[in-house]
Amino acid sequence: MKRSKSMFRLSLFLLLAFVFLRAYTKWDNLRQQKIIVYNVPQHKAIDFINGNNYKFIGDPILMQDGMLQNFHIKPGRIAMQLQKNVNILEELSEKDHFFQFNDKKILVIDSSFIFEPLQEKINIDVVIISKNPKLYINQLSATFNCGIYIFDASNPPWKIKKWEKDCEELHLPSHSVPEQGAFIMDL
Repeated sequence: MKRSKSMFRLSLFLLLAFVFLRAYTKWDNLRQQKIIVYNVPQHKAIDFINGNNYKFIGDPILMQDGMLQNFHIKPGRIAMQLQKNVNILEELSEKDHFFQFNDKKILVIDSSFIFEPLQEKINIDVVIISKNPKLYINQLSATFNCGIYIFDASNPPWKIKKWEKDCEELHLPSHSVPEQGAFIMDL
């Protein structure tokens, strides 16, 4: 009798611990805010995440339920318990290639971006370079005060190496998604 009573207490304690841990995990996931640049070879794939919702910016083929999405993107979304791709995130505003997610300013440069040097530098937290645009890092650094340059997997490796070398010479932080894996920024 004494043994079954102690086993009951242990079982009850473990059940309560499990319920508490599950509730904490769910609460923590509802508070998550991130920017992720996925490592999908030859494709642009970016998620802006708020709670269990996300807004996808990238190649339309990655929105289809297929091998590319299932292998490269879905595992991360499942791990973060993301449920719904939404058209509008309240914390995200966008205009052309410029995004603001909470207090972070993001510039996504791709081959359609028209670069025009400015008189005064613009503060940008993250510059994501995608789709092999024709640009030079020294031009960008003359125009933007940037926290970090991200080179996604849609760019050719030789060009990423060149941009990384330029960043190193200019003492600018950079992240190569094909070499270093997905870029994840917690907000």
